[in-house]
Amino acid sequence: MRKIFYFFSFSLFALILITNSTLAQHSILFPQPQYFVPNANSFEHGSVLTLPESPETKTILKVFAPQFLSMYGIELKQGTEPNVRFYTGVSQKRGFHKITVNEKGIEIDYNDFEGLNYAMQTLLQLTNRLNVTGGYIEDYPAFNYRGVHLDCARHFFTVSEVKSFLDEMARMKFNTFHWHLTDDQGWRIEIKKYPKLTSVGGWRDSTLIGHFSKTPVEYDHVKYGGFYTQEEAKEIVAYAKERGIEVIPEIEMPGHAMAALAAYPELGCTGKNLGVSGTWGVFDDVFCTKDETLNFLKDVLAEVAEIFPSKTIHVGGDETPKVRWEVCEKCQAQIKKHNLHNEHELQSFVITEMDKFLQSKGKVLMGWDEILEGGLAENAQVMSWRGTEGGIAAAKAKHNVVMTPTSYCYFDYYQSGSAGEPLAIGGYLPLEKVYDFDPVPEELTPEEQKYILGGQANLWTEYLGTMEAVQYHAFPRLVAMSEVLWTKKENRVSYNEFVVGLNDFVFPYFDKKGITYSRAAFEPKVNWVHYAEFQGVRLEIDYPLEEARVGFERNREFELNEVVGLFEPVVYIQPTETDQLQAYDAVVYIDDKLAGKTTVKVHSHLALGIELDFETPPSGKYNIHDDLGLTDGVVGSKPWKGNQWLGFENDTVKFAIDFNTGFGKKRKISTISLGTLDDPGSWIYRPKQVWIEYSTNGKKWTKVEAKLEGDHFVFSKKLNIRYLRFTVVNNEFIPSGFPGAGFTPWTFLDELIITR
Repeated sequence: MRKIFYFFSFSLFALILITNSTLAQHSILFPQPQYFVPNANSFEHGSVLTLPESPETKTILKVFAPQFLSMYGIELKQGTEPNVRFYTGVSQKRGFHKITVNEKGIEIDYNDFEGLNYAMQTLLQLTNRLNVTGGYIEDYPAFNYRGVHLDCARHFFTVSEVKSFLDEMARMKFNTFHWHLTDDQGWRIEIKKYPKLTSVGGWRDSTLIGHFSKTPVEYDHVKYGGFYTQEEAKEIVAYAKERGIEVIPEIEMPGHAMAALAAYPELGCTGKNLGVSGTWGVFDDVFCTKDETLNFLKDVLAEVAEIFPSKTIHVGGDETPKVRWEVCEKCQAQIKKHNLHNEHELQSFVITEMDKFLQSKGKVLMGWDEILEGGLAENAQVMSWRGTEGGIAAAKAKHNVVMTPTSYCYFDYYQSGSAGEPLAIGGYLPLEKVYDFDPVPEELTPEEQKYILGGQANLWTEYLGTMEAVQYHAFPRLVAMSEVLWTKKENRVSYNEFVVGLNDFVFPYFDKKGITYSRAAFEPKVNWVHYAEFQGVRLEIDYPLEEARVGFERNREFELNEVVGLFEPVVYIQPTETDQLQAYDAVVYIDDKLAGKTTVKVHSHLALGIELDFETPPSGKYNIHDDLGLTDGVVGSKPWKGNQWLGFENDTVKFAIDFNTGFGKKRKISTISLGTLDDPGSWIYRPKQVWIEYSTNGKKWTKVEAKLEGDHFVFSKKLNIRYLRFTVVNNEFIPSGFPGAGFTPWTFLDELIITR
């Protein structure tokens, strides 16, 4: 009988593929299954679902019985006449499962506990208070590593809060919890051999108020901290395991060590006790590379390996300034002793020592992509965060990789340009971009792609001081990431269809559970379009819900050149000879009620809407409005958001402008102003110089230097010209003693304002 079922199952594949290809909407299931054919033959459960007697049933009941009861009032129990039947051995695919629901009951086929666990999560979503939705599902994860990182060092979260976070991870079928336990601002895991790591290193005397870039700096002067005992950590590990999640601990080294050095100052290069940091950033004081410190780190990892059964241990390895090592006699002695060439190789030596030690404990080392510098340890796995380049290099070297680039995976970034968006570290990562993430770089061959294990969302908590703040930044972006990592590309719906599904099926669940989440995806999105007919820009509204009425209203706080009526579908903004700030409200009405509003502020000036010629292309991470990025009328705010600035990774930036746009070959101007940003804590430095060249014919050029006035480089002179060329010069490297020392600083520009 089972063989016959397999034969018909194979035939169903073609039908399912056809069905999925014609779906016009997201299914009720998140993440979207690989194959799903719903039908009208639902199962009426009568408020009882009975599972068969099996080795897995006890764990399943422990995890899912409370959920079925609290959500639907359904009793989930074990019995001799089950209406939920289990079958095993259906596939060799990890996590594979099949679900059949009809009026007779429910069949679940699986080949491992992961598959059964995922099937139960799906069943939970198929169920309501009356019945279980009928249909046939075949499903399995697209990637074997589907991770979420939570930073409990900057801000501490209780055991119950971590468990609730794991519950939501499990619902979205993530299988790895990357637990960030140590950093400059706190040591959160008990190490019995070194009790001061938590008694001293687990507490800071004060915490920064506001954003890191704010001056003057303010502190709250309130003692803050906490830590997990080894028993509590084991409790969380067991809780996660029951939900199909592996916990990977991270013990930062050799950088981000201030909390450890506050407990044991002798582990550093200077021996000074600088205390647990109450501010954010990157600090020069790191672990010394002397043998005594290496032995300490091995002792710590030995206890960590006993607490956490995971095959992988994460050792950080990121953002390690070398200034202390450069003048430390013991560090220089290590370089000489081991025939190393520089401090980068010294860091590689430290990581290699930890790699060997973890191998002896049956563990595998993982680190951020900086561990590539100076040579990659033999068995190390790489977590690529500074883009995809590190992951590509590691995969080509046949090392396993988890992709987690900032531009797609850092959920502490802003997700909305709204003025009401809560404080974040910076950057801009809207839901749409998360949904567009692909962990597998095109640069890799099919053989090299096998080393990409999957991807991971990261929640750093400098500015996320409560679990509610974590939830707001996580949801619904984690739902999008779960679908990216679970559902094959060809089986995913469009972004708008995904968002409609969120509104219909996911947000009601969040509301019922009391989970804080962002509705930024339902703020009207305003697109900038170059309008060549008269120069300037055209503003259009993009909104995912078809039943909504959208349009522009006048923002009455600002005087406009022309009155814009209610529900004008588009707005045209033309250049003006002076800098004029115009503002509009993009509004959405559903059932005659205001459902969303986005205020758009545009500076109109002579260069508005002119597409620039960039010899130096902006980074894909910070590339607002493409070639209109400096002439879109958008002036950046502080703290900075990545949706307002054009970011460059080069120390020299060049671009040009041609005024021949239908208004004659030349333009009369008097002032040129280029906005810049200075935020060294984010590796963003204000340029040292801005050179401007102007010409009437493109052959004879005059070169002048703009003067810095506040945040702007300004040049004033009455001219009648056609061409302008700009050369923006920054530092070649970030200086020693500052975050990112040795790397090229970012150059951030916002608007090129030209007036007559």
